[in-house]
Amino acid sequence: MRQLGTLPTESEARRLAAWLVTQRIDAHAEVDGSAWAVWVRDEDHLDEARAALAHFQANPDDPRYAGVERQAERVLREEHEQRKKQQGNIVQMRGKWSSGPAGAVGAPRRCPLVLALIGISVLVAVLTLFDKGPRQVTEGGQLSSSEQVRDALRFVSIEQLLQERGPLNVWISIQRGQIWRLVTPIFIHFDIMHLVFNMFWLFSLGGQIENRKGTWYMLGLVLLMAVLSNVAQAYEASLFKGSGINFGGMSGVGYGVFGFLLIKVRFDNRDGYYLNPGTVLIGVAWFMLCLARGMTGDNGPFNFMPPVANTAHTVGLVVGMAVAYAPLVFPRRAS
Repeated sequence: MRQLGTLPTESEARRLAAWLVTQRIDAHAEVDGSAWAVWVRDEDHLDEARAALAHFQANPDDPRYAGVERQAERVLREEHEQRKKQQGNIVQMRGKWSSGPAGAVGAPRRCPLVLALIGISVLVAVLTLFDKGPRQVTEGGQLSSSEQVRDALRFVSIEQLLQERGPLNVWISIQRGQIWRLVTPIFIHFDIMHLVFNMFWLFSLGGQIENRKGTWYMLGLVLLMAVLSNVAQAYEASLFKGSGINFGGMSGVGYGVFGFLLIKVRFDNRDGYYLNPGTVLIGVAWFMLCLARGMTGDNGPFNFMPPVANTAHTVGLVVGMAVAYAPLVFPRRAS
């Protein structure tokens, strides 16, 4: 989105923005200090919009601008109805596994980073054979080959913890410069369902973000959510003397992209994101069920579920929502 320019009054800014909308150029007006700024969403239309601004400034009373607000409202209604009609077709499987512009069914999804994250997670799952943790050792007392892979990706190395004397220090691996561990727990999964659920969640939700925002934006978002959720989960483990330090999974990132889309769809959906109501229900219900499992413990009514990294879920969710909402609080100015 780029700022096209400023006009002295609200009525002029809104009239120009309305005219641009009638020309199928997504634009809006907002206050900018003592003036009013006109913003254009698609930079491909920036030259056309600048020409329209120059003409408007020179001829603000041109008859073409008469009644454009009503025309713009009609255009927006038509576009909204068209999007609703197209979204109704997303029940097709090709719509579930693709995301182009708003409402475009069957458009190819451009999400190489998301696919790479899925590939790494699957590879790690294969290499670790879905075993159950640090108890798997060789006859010589060393970690097995599959467990060595897992230990290299954990937030803190179990081998390093066992070698340390003194109080338990969940930060020891990071303090030794192994900063990749701030991120790599997201690739560890503990069973097939854990992996499949997280990968589907990442593809169906995270793929939308990368497709619209680009790979570098998605990379920054994933790193931010992964680091903050992993650090928060490790901090919780440190408070409980190491209990739950063997955490892993893409769930923190998954709930991060879920939170991102929740905010975008509700408050700022200029990029045409889509969240199925059923997806929202599942995401919220699973989040609450995991919280219930954590609060009731191993002897509670939800002990049929494995232990869950609720802190990572919560921090990921909050980070994703904050990143999505930040542009509304701090709008970007044109350079």
